[in-house]
Amino acid sequence: MFNQVFQSVSGINNYGLISTIIFVVFFTIVVVHAFSIRKNELSEFSRMPFEDETKDSNEV
Repeated sequence: MFNQVFQSVSGINNYGLISTIIFVVFFTIVVVHAFSIRKNELSEFSRMPFEDETKDSNEV
């Protein structure tokens, strides 16, 4: 059944290629960003979950 449905879609061969290209481009961007982030920003991001957020709620 699926075979007949997929054969009736015109240009179905291009969907696999396009999705692979989108994945590779996105993965490359993420890897480049991960390796280009500065050490001080990474350290700041790692401390974020441990910061005390009660200061903001007391100011209101």
